[in-house]
Amino acid sequence: MSSISTSCSPSQLTVASQVPFEDLCSTLERIQKCKSRPEKTKNFKEFLDSWRKYHDALHKNEKDVTDSFYPAMRLILPQLERERMAYGIKETMLAKLYIELLNLPKDGKDALKLLNYRTPTGSRGDAGDFAMIAYFVLKQRCPRKGQLTIKQVNDILDSISNNNAAKRRDLVKKSLLQLITQSSALEQKWLIRMIIKDLKLGVSQQTLLSIFHPDASELHNVTTDLEKVCRQLHNPSVFLSDVSITLFSAFKPMLAAIADIQKIEKQMNNQSFYIETKLDGERMQMHKDGDVYKYFSRNGYDYTQQFGASPLEGSLTPFIHNIFNNNIQNCILDGEMMAYNPTTQNFVQKGSKFDIKKITDDSELQTCFCVFDVLMVNNQKLGHEMLSKRYEKLNEMFTPIEGRLQFVPKNQANTQKEVIDSLNEAIDNREEGIVIKDPMSIYKPDKRGEGWFKIKPEYVSELMDELDLLIVGGYWGKGLRGGMMSHFLCAVAETPPPGEKPSVFHSICRVGSGYTMKELYDLGLKLAKYWKPYRKKDPPLNILCGTEKPEVYIEPCNSVIVQIKAAEIVSSDMYKTDYTLRFPRIERIREDKEWHDCMTLDILEQLRGKACGKLATKHFDIDNDEPQGKKRKTVPKIKKKIGLIDHFKAPDLSNVNQISSIFEDVEFCVMTGTQKYSKYQLESKIAEYGGSIVQNPGLDTYCVIAGIENVRVKNIISSDKYDVVRAEWLLQCFQSKTFVPWQLDFMIHMSPETKQHFACEYDCYGDSYTGDTDIAKLKKVFSRMNNFQAEISQDAIADIEARYSWESSPLSMFRQHTIYVDPSDELSNSGARIKQTKLSTALILRFHGAKVVQQLEEGVSHVISGDHAHLKEIKTLRRTFKRKFKILSEQWVKDSIKTGKLQNENVYLI
Repeated sequence: MSSISTSCSPSQLTVASQVPFEDLCSTLERIQKCKSRPEKTKNFKEFLDSWRKYHDALHKNEKDVTDSFYPAMRLILPQLERERMAYGIKETMLAKLYIELLNLPKDGKDALKLLNYRTPTGSRGDAGDFAMIAYFVLKQRCPRKGQLTIKQVNDILDSISNNNAAKRRDLVKKSLLQLITQSSALEQKWLIRMIIKDLKLGVSQQTLLSIFHPDASELHNVTTDLEKVCRQLHNPSVFLSDVSITLFSAFKPMLAAIADIQKIEKQMNNQSFYIETKLDGERMQMHKDGDVYKYFSRNGYDYTQQFGASPLEGSLTPFIHNIFNNNIQNCILDGEMMAYNPTTQNFVQKGSKFDIKKITDDSELQTCFCVFDVLMVNNQKLGHEMLSKRYEKLNEMFTPIEGRLQFVPKNQANTQKEVIDSLNEAIDNREEGIVIKDPMSIYKPDKRGEGWFKIKPEYVSELMDELDLLIVGGYWGKGLRGGMMSHFLCAVAETPPPGEKPSVFHSICRVGSGYTMKELYDLGLKLAKYWKPYRKKDPPLNILCGTEKPEVYIEPCNSVIVQIKAAEIVSSDMYKTDYTLRFPRIERIREDKEWHDCMTLDILEQLRGKACGKLATKHFDIDNDEPQGKKRKTVPKIKKKIGLIDHFKAPDLSNVNQISSIFEDVEFCVMTGTQKYSKYQLESKIAEYGGSIVQNPGLDTYCVIAGIENVRVKNIISSDKYDVVRAEWLLQCFQSKTFVPWQLDFMIHMSPETKQHFACEYDCYGDSYTGDTDIAKLKKVFSRMNNFQAEISQDAIADIEARYSWESSPLSMFRQHTIYVDPSDELSNSGARIKQTKLSTALILRFHGAKVVQQLEEGVSHVISGDHAHLKEIKTLRRTFKRKFKILSEQWVKDSIKTGKLQNENVYLI
């Protein structure tokens, strides 16, 4: 290291405050340039030994020294400091900040280099490496020698992180300017890599930790605290005798490896094993000590604030605190944090549009912690106990409450067949998969496959529906993929008229995995001459994109179709289809298909409605799989025979046994299933009751069954030829084992003949002229009367407002709201002011179109509170409501009326 001044007293000094940042950067530069791993580790060890040597001299006569190698290690391994070094800055933002701080001309050569860092421009091969491009831009603009120490750099980076969290962009710029003016171009290059958290050293973090101390990696796995690792293991000759999981310290959880169904019994040592449901949520660990709680994610992030540090706060802790047994003082639980819908009483998949960490009291969903392991109970650590023993302890800790704190479902099994049956059941239930666990396994943090194995449908050949999508856009790569297209924008075609080729394409996903480097290189060569720059102000008319835009595009006729495998189709406003694919990856390039043979919007809709978006619907059959131990041969690519797409083929119902004849000689066309019953399940059930199935309705079709209204269903409705009936009617027939007569509630659409029949049998409210009635039927008729009148009233108001152009009138601003006005407590003893204050606000709201109710009841959309006196009681009551209302201050009403339009509710939330 460079010569160091020690003018301060030793007690005030740290090594980091004395070591120039330039020394660390020079070391990193040497490590990166070394070709062999031994040379790289040698350079790192020399720097580390020099640090330790100076540390010993600096703190020779001191006790309880906290100074350590941590200030340097956190810069060398920034990816391990995600929370402390959260800058919220990526390459594009850095480019814009550098252009602004260096006052570069926006259309100048250097500014464009920074902004288009991934675009190949020269022969140096730096495309995709922002730090290298920035180095050459900064080389003539920065001092030759830096002035900062490692401590000063850490302080500035901490300042950037803190100001980024506080959204103080001006202070972020100020800190970056300080780094630019006091650092050399070489130091800037490494600073950028530290901020982006990718140093490109060519040596793994495990290797660097093991050089620092043999126990460093293990200690980090159970603490995820790099500072603690550096302090406790500063002396390389002192070893930890017991590295274990501790309360309120995040650890890296144990993980499951991918199982081989053919060898699962052997992997479980031919002994009995557990089969658990693989939940699709957020892996989370809960630490509890009395009334104090902490929650940590898989990567060690602290989410206690969201879920609740005590029984008085958060989206989860208040609901589970009292269900632990009285003898449980402290514990550490491992599990999955899920979103639970109390209305449908089921879990919501992670691919849906929600964030489990942002669920609040007024959300339609609620937080539920599903526990599958326990690591500590009442200060007794259980990590080294067998899983079967840990399960016994776990079952004695609390009584589960559905939708709040539950055990993950599990069964004990012995055979491969039970595994296959469980996987097929998970597919039917739209679950992510299953987990197989050895009862003898102990808990090993950050280890994968030590007795835990997972099976998802996408891991098993032939279980997934695959999509043939057209590449329409591309993105330049970074790192090893620099200078080439690394990600692609894919699209589906608008369904063309018969006999014509598609002309318009809708974007659906961005994909950048599944291929080898050679496959990516070959694909790049194939498409290279056809790429064109994508201009947002002048986009191609035949390629429609959402908010996600490519960097370059390709004319469809010059492109190729890729076969994509994914877990499911989920909603997304980033793509033109309003959907995207979860976990997409390229399986192969369809050399056997022309560009115009890609998937269409109609087929996408059919596939999405097939199993609520899940792309795994087929069952695994061991008899059709490869024999055990036999290696699969590579089959040459051949053109497929022309035939029906799987989704339009008739189901194989040959094995269905008929149990009733209520549907004998009746032909059905089932378009879509429901959330609980797939299309195939409904068709099988119809066959059991003697009915016949067709995939497209014809002259003999009795009716079309629909659980979900997709594009095909809408097309059939528009033809006005067929009766479209809700799947609930079928379910009632199955339940009662009779041919239940149609009622208005069952009908999605009626053919002209059926409308005429209903007009003869029922009045306009659905009351039968001839059939007997009962209390339940009368209630339905009366409810239709109320709804009919309400609709007429609303339509009349809407017509009047439209006729006289009053839609935007301030007097209608609250028309869609049902509001309860909370009375104030700051009143006279007589209570007169209560009534006056509440009445005044209520009258104002009613005058401006609101429906004001006298009691806080289900259906209320907003509560207006004046002095917040009853806030606690209102929030407690809100938790019991199915529809969560918003609590706003009275100022929202005043400001909305003052400005003549509704103000942003989030500003006035209480």
